[in-house]
Amino acid sequence: MDDIRREVIDAFDKTQAELGDLHGVRERMLRGAYAGRSARRANRLQLAAAVAVILIAALVIGTFVLVRAMTQPSPAGRVNVPDSTPLILYHDPTNADQIDGVTWDGRTSGRIGLGGPGGTTSNFAGTLFATSTGEVRDREGRLVQSKGFSGVWADDERSYCFMFPKGFVDVGAPAILGVAQPGKAVSSIAQIGTYPAVTGNRPPPSVVACSVENDRAVVFQGSGTAPNLTFQDWVVQLSTGRILWTHTIKLPGSSSIAVAIAASHDAQFVAESVAAPAPSKATIFGPDGSAIAHLEGTVDAFSWDGSLAVASPGSGSP
Repeated sequence: MDDIRREVIDAFDKTQAELGDLHGVRERMLRGAYAGRSARRANRLQLAAAVAVILIAALVIGTFVLVRAMTQPSPAGRVNVPDSTPLILYHDPTNADQIDGVTWDGRTSGRIGLGGPGGTTSNFAGTLFATSTGEVRDREGRLVQSKGFSGVWADDERSYCFMFPKGFVDVGAPAILGVAQPGKAVSSIAQIGTYPAVTGNRPPPSVVACSVENDRAVVFQGSGTAPNLTFQDWVVQLSTGRILWTHTIKLPGSSSIAVAIAASHDAQFVAESVAAPAPSKATIFGPDGSAIAHLEGTVDAFSWDGSLAVASPGSGSP
């Protein structure tokens, strides 16, 4: 463990001197730390303490400037960086309605615009963000889409995937996976899952990952009531609407059972975590839908390239 820590620190120190273009800095640090270990052992999915150490280090590196920014006074002026420079967007600590931005090195920060006190989500580069009312605006605060944003931003930093019903949902309706760019027409990709009736006490399907660059999306839905609970995830090809693979989890009904889904940003790897109620157990599926790893715990996230996963302890619910 100490060796891993030293390798992460060494990789961080080396990368600090080579930052240059800040786009993808977290991923470059991860690759640097991981490469040092790969030289001595075969490249494989890390699912033990080493994974947690490396990913936690990466998260600390990637978020310490955010914490620092949120403990400082509100920025005096608007942020002034080109769109090619990624930003971390966050709610201003003294005005929850205001969205601020800070560069990954923490040197430049400023106001972005108004986003509402909750529900704001931005693309990976912080060039577009959706407000709590469903508007989409750019860094200059210009309105790009007046309403209707929901779902998950895609990795091309322009598109997003979302679910919508086909028809009225009073008595239930088929669910459609759509892809759109703000202010442009929606492309209907495939029918995936169903919207429950308004009297039903279960959620509609949701998008877990949206990868325009890798032509894939991951959709998840839970259904049923005790004693019959069913959870299903689908991996969908965006260009054709074809279901590449799907998996169903059937569990005995219990109020203490929880299922959580995590996916890599490119939708190559999907992790299913089940707690009933403890210990949690997780299965990771590869690009073709075959199980490639089992572990005790809950998989919470994947690294950008999907080679690493971070898991919570195997007690409690996901």
